[in-house]
Parts: sequence; C-alpha cells; structure tokens
Amino acid sequence: MLRCGVDIIEVARVRSSIEKHGDHFVQRVFSPEEIRYCTKFKHPWPHWAARWAAKEALYKSLLAGTLPALVWKEIGVVNEANGAPHLEFAGETRARLEAWRFALSLSHVRELAVAQVVAIPPEETSGP
Repeated sequence: MLRCGVDIIEVARVRSSIEKHGDHFVQRVFSPEEIRYCTKFKHPWPHWAARWAAKEALYKSLLAGTLPALVWKEIGVVNEANGAPHLEFAGETRARLEAWRFALSLSHVRELAVAQVVAIPPEETSGP
C-alpha cells in the first residue's frame, strides 16, 4: 500500500534556528551534500527549510516502528542533474529503509517550504 507524508514549514522558523544555533544545528540536522547545496545560495533559507520539511514528510510516510529514532543527518535530499530532488540515506537509516521506495517533491516560496513523500514499503512476505 502506498504511504504519503507531507510537511509545510515557515522559512523564518528554520532561519531562526540556524541563526540561533549556527553550525552546531546545521551539522546535526543536514547531510554534507545538503550543506554544500544550501550554502551556495545568497538566500539559502528556503532551501534549508525545504530539506527540513522533506525529513519530516519522510518520517510521516513510514510505518510505525520503521525508524526507532530519527537521525536527521542520515536523511539527505540530493538533486539529480536535472534538478529533481530525491532522498539518500546513511548509517542505520539506510539499512532500515533499504527495501523501501520513495518519491519526493519540494516547493518553496519566500515564507513557506513544503515537501511531499510518497513511500512504498517493502512487500510483506507470508511465511510457510
């Protein structure tokens, strides 16, 4: 069965967290690829916010118990050559989500960022 997660966030909220907690916050929440991507923009705040929303939307799309803890920086949004975003995972998160399939969509304006994740959990196999 398809699963869906959606999250919308105010860009100012993410900006405030980054300005208040600085590099400690960024390193704890975002993957190295996300950091490289977002820091290249003159106004990075909507990009940070969209990636935050993607992590929240992913978590909402999962079955209960799939991830016992959300390790933010193990979930990364990476852009393909054509700009389309997709999710990449590291560490324990990668191992737990290896058999899942995901589609990601992001959008943002100056004040808001939104992400939607459509997830396909691994098929359950019935035992003998």
